[in-house]
Amino acid sequence: MSNAAASRFDVALLPAAAEPLEGATVIVVDVLRATTTIISALSNGAKEVFPQPSIEAARAAHEQIGDGSVMGGERQGKIVDGFHHGNSPLEYTADAIKEKTLILATTNGTVAMEACRSADRVLIGAMVNVGAVADAVYQCERLCVMCSGTDRIITSEDVCFAGLLLQRVIEKRAKQGLPEAFLTDAAHIALDHWQRVQTQVAAGKPLADFFRTARGGVNLVRIGHDADVAFAANIDTFESVPELDLQNWRIR
Repeated sequence: MSNAAASRFDVALLPAAAEPLEGATVIVVDVLRATTTIISALSNGAKEVFPQPSIEAARAAHEQIGDGSVMGGERQGKIVDGFHHGNSPLEYTADAIKEKTLILATTNGTVAMEACRSADRVLIGAMVNVGAVADAVYQCERLCVMCSGTDRIITSEDVCFAGLLLQRVIEKRAKQGLPEAFLTDAAHIALDHWQRVQTQVAAGKPLADFFRTARGGVNLVRIGHDADVAFAANIDTFESVPELDLQNWRIR
């Protein structure tokens, strides 16, 4: 089989829509806000992030780890009762998180990670590190962007990330003389969506304005987290690409 035939790029518009992931490198994205928050926390010195699928699981993990761990998470965008922090990337300053384990349970992002257990590798992406992710994955033969969505509904901001990432990867492969990859229908949908948004951004409309009108953005603005939306709309703020250790289930 040729390299051209082997290179296949897909987008799961929701975790439930993902094809079997054996052998794939998966990039999990929840722009508003889990993956943006994870990248921010690790960049500010967190020891690791321990993603949890539920509030109960997060509390159990905190009891087990004890000192040196903090619980972060949300339901309907708001901090969970008894947790130390919510799901805002702006909360996780160096003073709040340095050298600590963040046990994170969110409505969408950490749940989406559970769908990736059979993957070969799982990376954490968002607009804030999209360029670094593209650098890390452009040579992959099988790639899937796992969009978390909001309450099991497709969200524009996650699809924007998927489209921008694919655009960057396609450009890098062309510059390196690599064969064109096969794009699935969902990958074409994401790429087309981003290119339409990009045209309006180039004409002067802030990307954050698109996110504010998306399902997740509307919810965040309503509960007073507009600053999180603006932060998450920044492109290439960070150069790190966190990876989920599938054996130990820690993000570092």
